[in-house]
Amino acid sequence: MKRIILLVLTSTICTVASAQLHRGADDALDKHVLAITVEGPALAAMDLQRELNLSQEQYEQVMELNRKRFEQVYEAEQAYSNDAQLLSKTIYTINLETNKALSTMLDPMQQRLYMELEGNQQVQFISDNGEE
Repeated sequence: MKRIILLVLTSTICTVASAQLHRGADDALDKHVLAITVEGPALAAMDLQRELNLSQEQYEQVMELNRKRFEQVYEAEQAYSNDAQLLSKTIYTINLETNKALSTMLDPMQQRLYMELEGNQQVQFISDNGEE
């Protein structure tokens, strides 16, 4: 019985020590992966490429469309920073126009998937009369 307990204890210590050695190898990979920064239009395009299985041509078109959308939203935020209602309307219009342009790039199956993705987003906009 003592031998079994000693064997289990020794095995546990060896396993823990081995795991500590592998942690260092993972840290380098983690740092490399975390060093890659993808944000804004690139992140949105990559997400759509993954979800909709876009072709390379579609991906490039979506990338350009998202770049324009992010620029327009940034400009709207600068222009209407003091008027939340007008900013909300402007962003809504930008997103609506982007969705229309995007729908011309997608095949019917991709359009259906995109509409499902859009339906899952929980977004509220301020209406014309200021109510939510």
